[in-house]
Amino acid sequence: MECLHCGKSVVLLETTVRIPAAEAGGEDEVKKWRTMVSPHESPRTLHESAPAAVRSLFAEASTCEKSNAFRAAGVMYRAAVEELTKDQKASGGTLFDKIESLKVKLSDELVQDLHEARMLGNDSIHAGITYSAEEVDDVARLIEEAVLVLYVQPEQKRAMRDARKARRSGAP
Repeated sequence: MECLHCGKSVVLLETTVRIPAAEAGGEDEVKKWRTMVSPHESPRTLHESAPAAVRSLFAEASTCEKSNAFRAAGVMYRAAVEELTKDQKASGGTLFDKIESLKVKLSDELVQDLHEARMLGNDSIHAGITYSAEEVDDVARLIEEAVLVLYVQPEQKRAMRDARKARRSGAP
């Protein structure tokens, strides 16, 4: 197969799984997905303004996700959220409480999004639920948005303020 963008070769692994009617809830179900084997897709990364520990956990989660290890990815994305709450000095004894305490910094919607990441991780490790690639991708994107609001935008605003201050003081 050839990449439509660059013309280089692409190798895909197609996986087909048949789920018997008894497990699928009535009729046999067939699930198919393709995984790009080559060139290897890079794991997701967070902006450098996010703390190194959060970035590391997030990258590890992404590596799991890219390997189709969705339960492991869910657990690691949850760990990234927990590390984020520690960095934000969130209060509370449980991750639920820590996320709730971020309501002073985040919109209710973003707080709920962090709870989604928490629940996906909890379900993955404790209930043995394997979420779909799309669901895991959604959670990763929710974490990326929280990092944007908590770390990236404040850093960008600080840089703009510093530039205006330097301009006012006559610095080139």
